[in-house]
Amino acid sequence: MNLIIAVDAGGTKTDCLIGTTQGEILARTSSGPANYQLVGGDGVLRVIKELLCAVDEYCSHEKCSFEVMWIGIAGVDRPGEREQITKALQTLGIARRVVVDNDAIIALASGTMGDPGVVVIAGTGSIAFGINEEGKRARAGGWGYILGDEGSAYHIGRAALNSVTRAADGRGQPTLLSQAIIDHFRISNVDGLVRLAYADEFGRINIANLAVIVAESAGKGDETAIRILGQAGAELGIAAGAVAKALKMESTAFPCVTTGGVFKSGSRVSEALMKELVKAAPLSRLTRPEFPPVAGAYFLGIREVGQDIDETIVQRVRASLLEIRS
Repeated sequence: MNLIIAVDAGGTKTDCLIGTTQGEILARTSSGPANYQLVGGDGVLRVIKELLCAVDEYCSHEKCSFEVMWIGIAGVDRPGEREQITKALQTLGIARRVVVDNDAIIALASGTMGDPGVVVIAGTGSIAFGINEEGKRARAGGWGYILGDEGSAYHIGRAALNSVTRAADGRGQPTLLSQAIIDHFRISNVDGLVRLAYADEFGRINIANLAVIVAESAGKGDETAIRILGQAGAELGIAAGAVAKALKMESTAFPCVTTGGVFKSGSRVSEALMKELVKAAPLSRLTRPEFPPVAGAYFLGIREVGQDIDETIVQRVRASLLEIRS
């Protein structure tokens, strides 16, 4: 069989699919994190080799011929980095063709099946990324939590802490977030946040985790929490609009794929995002991806061999993933 290896090499784990060029997924496996900025090129290769051991185990029962390996890697943002990893993977003889790119492109493809569009990723960090009909790319955001990441879980959590301290001073209105955050950190009062905030073990993940509390408080009608989520969504929409403008897609109908934990906080973020995005691109529409990012890499692998992705292939992928999960 002519097969595709699709890989999503992320900061938490690395996901891998093996499937045919006709949309039938035969196996799924995973390994450790492989964010390029965290583990470097050698670390990425080590994780990929671990995945290949599982692939070899599968292929011991099948006669496999890998046509394409399509891999999206978190933290790979520069052409030189992609080329370095591509050459290293080619020497392993995994597949006839090896394609390496950033993980944002596979997140987009998970919702568009490889067609043009914009993706907004909002997890601990945030970024907007897009591709137009001519294949031109653009991005906005993704500067990290010190320089940017507006609309991210960190951004939401940071705003929540600021609102709590302002409320304690009387500079801001009372908010349910105050007691919720006190309870979350198991401290006696807001003053206890000072000791926590400047402790060595208190980092951006601790702050990003507060986004869940903001969503819960917004669900209870807290005005401050509702405002924070609305501002986060607006920032994400501004970023998506900037991408659309850079790609000259203002008058084009395109999907804006939304993915990441922030979008699990309810409709307020998505609604605020869309309110801003339509100012730049009135014909755009929001869509939540049905498939995981690794499936986006798989769809791009299918396109790499010149195969169009029709509804039959999409249905096969859907059915195959359900069968593997069950």
